[in-house]
Order: sequence, then structure tokens, then C-alpha cells
Amino acid sequence: MTHYKKSFIDAFNGIARHKHRYKVFEDFVTLSAIALHNGIRKNDVLEKEYLTIIGKYSKEEANAFAQLLGQLVNMLEAEPIDILGQLYMELEISNKNAGQFFTPDSISQLMGKMVYGNEIEIPPCGFVTLSEPTCGAGGMVLSFVKEMISQKLNPAYNLWVQCIDIDRTVALMCYVQLSLWNVPAQIIVGNTLSMEFREQFFTPAHYLFNWDYKLRKQKKELAEEKEKMTPEEINTKIEPDISEPPSTPMIKIVEVDEIVQLDLFDNL
Repeated sequence: MTHYKKSFIDAFNGIARHKHRYKVFEDFVTLSAIALHNGIRKNDVLEKEYLTIIGKYSKEEANAFAQLLGQLVNMLEAEPIDILGQLYMELEISNKNAGQFFTPDSISQLMGKMVYGNEIEIPPCGFVTLSEPTCGAGGMVLSFVKEMISQKLNPAYNLWVQCIDIDRTVALMCYVQLSLWNVPAQIIVGNTLSMEFREQFFTPAHYLFNWDYKLRKQKKELAEEKEKMTPEEINTKIEPDISEPPSTPMIKIVEVDEIVQLDLFDNL
């Protein structure tokens, strides 16, 4: 890990020598996110953004960006932890004036265990849903993914996540890391408090494992179950509220109809 991190920082500093450090990091994250997204579901708007960004750099610098992504893959391979958040802080490019700090992995692990306990229970539908309204780089989600794996559960089949962050670069950091760990997820750029949303991105695992169908099927089953319940049962039972993502990615969005309820909290 130390070797890969040093190689990443050295390569980053080589690109950032004559450019603003934050801009270089922002461009790296954006290029990586678009490459991962368009590798499975090409979008012309994102492709144009990619070409515009990479066109500002030399061929050598473009190759260095690819090396950075390779080093990130190496750093993430051992376990699902927030590497980009760590790098963001170590490179001293975070916006401290905006209160922008990333939760250390040890704290994320502790908070996660306090929420889900010693055993993750998978409901009859076969998966749990998780909502992260202020996701940052996805540290809390990655901690949950790590716990799922330790309990012999496969996040690609047993988990679907909806993440929101107001900072586009930070949201894309989350997108990149969840994509590399094969986590089915919808990443939304927007303000959770005001419910104003601008963009959404679905990870490759969302498409590869047919999560559009799975979420629609679960929503239908919940609606059918609710129709059979008495008014008293409806008032006492908390249902997970699953959003229904569109079948095609929308890069510019005005609103998101539903926000997923974290169904791990049903019994609290």
C-alpha cells in the first residue's frame, strides 16, 4: 500500500508541477469516472467532457493519468477502504473552508458496526438497500461492503446503494471507488437538504447485474404486499422505500422522484 501510494503521489506531482493541484486531482477523478462509466454504457455528453479535459494535457501527462488509475486499483485491491479520501487530504487539496474532511476508515468501521451489529440479515428479496445522503468519497459505504464480504456476502448481488453529495468531484470519487469494488449504486450530485439534484451516475455493477429489474420487481412486490395489509398493519410496519432508476443513464437531471430508505433500520 505504501509503495503504491508513493507512486501515485509522485506521478500526481509530476502532472501538477505547473498546474493547480486541485484542478489536476479533479480532472483525474472525472476522467476515471467517465472511463469507467462509458466502458459499460457510453454517453456522448460524458465522452465530450472527457475529450475536452484530456485535450488540455500533453501525451505524457495523459499517460500519467492512466498510471494514476492503475495505482488506485492496486491500492484498493487489498480491501474496500476510502483511498481517494485519504489522498485528497494528504495532497492538501481539500476545501477546509467548506468543512470538507473525510472520515478515517477506522471511524467508518466503528460507526458501521454500531448500525448493523454482528450479523447482516438479508431479507427474502435477496438484497438490502443502503442510502448515503452525504456520501463524500464513499468511506461509510465501503466499510459496509467490507463487512458484507467478511460475512461471505457478495455486494454485487446482495446490496444496492444510493449515494448523494453536493460536490461533483467528491461524488465522482465515490463513484470511482464503488465501481472498482463492483458495488451496484446510483451516485447523485446534488443537495440532499433542499432536494435539488443535478446529475446521476450508475456504476457498472448496476447495469451488469440487472438492478433496474431487481428494484422494479421489489417495488412491485412491496406494493402488492401493502394492498393485502390492514390499515393497522400499514401504520405499524415500516417499508423500505425503493427508488426506481431509469433504464438509461440521465446525465443532467432536475429531480429524483424517490430517495431510498435504508432498510437496515427497519427494526429500530
